[in-house]
Amino acid sequence: MSLVVTNRGQQQSVKFTVDTDRCCGCRRCIRRCMENVWQWDNENHHAYPKYPDECVLCLQCEMDCLNNVIDITPVEFLQVDPLEYSAGLVCLEN
Repeated sequence: MSLVVTNRGQQQSVKFTVDTDRCCGCRRCIRRCMENVWQWDNENHHAYPKYPDECVLCLQCEMDCLNNVIDITPVEFLQVDPLEYSAGLVCLEN
């Protein structure tokens, strides 16, 4: 089964796909992520992107995954001023 998380951020939208059936539990993605995006799901025994909005697209988690179960795909890059977005001055249609 695959877990899909899509994040719509101020400057980019990213889709995280995790093949939860193939996750071996090594937790390398969690240790490698400098932005603390990944967490371990004790109940379901796999890693998942708990804080996807913190991702800087370094792709270290994807590259270090032993079973290649992580796929990170930029969906779109936005040309929006972050300050205007945060202030609610920009409306993003989708």
